Amino acid sequence: MNELFEFHKELNLKKILIVIAILLIIIFLIIFVPKTGKEIKEKQIENAKPNSTFSSTDNSINIELSKKYEFTEYIPAQDYILELRSSNKTNIFVSKKSLYENKTLESVVSADKNSYISKFKSYSNLSNITELVVNGFPAYTYSFHYLNKKSAYYLQIFWIETESGYYVIDVEFPLNSLNDNHVIINDLVNNFKISPKQNA
Repeated sequence: MNELFEFHKELNLKKILIVIAILLIIIFLIIFVPKTGKEIKEKQIENAKPNSTFSSTDNSINIELSKKYEFTEYIPAQDYILELRSSNKTNIFVSKKSLYENKTLESVVSADKNSYISKFKSYSNLSNITELVVNGFPAYTYSFHYLNKKSAYYLQIFWIETESGYYVIDVEFPLNSLNDNHVIINDLVNNFKISPKQNA
């Protein structure tokens, strides 16, 4: 009789342990699985987006570029408000400057061009200053080639005039990738957005 009682006791103990284990598994699933599922879903949505959006440190501008360019945002050096770099040595630097009173944008860009090229020991293919419109704002651009440690680079500079100041964008990459990278420049100009608050 004692043996039968011990057997039932062991059986009941096993049942209790199984029930506790099942309850713990259910509690674990209730608490952790929805969060994990939500995180996975969010990552899937993010990965499904073809573009990445990059914002400046002052949140005054953002740029949406295709993920295929593989840009990474860096902590801006010097006076840049946004710095993007890619593994194929394509770099985008954005800075913001105060407006010059009683000066046209073209004269500001012309002075910048003369000052900028004087910093390079060797440059070629210096372009004329070209007028364009970026996100509804007047802009000018110029470009040139330069040597850096025996490697040739292409550099294009954009000046965009807004009511709150000038945005200056430098785009540089190895000259041998010019044919591939002209698309990046078009995308950059088309997807450069200035916050409405900056011109309110």
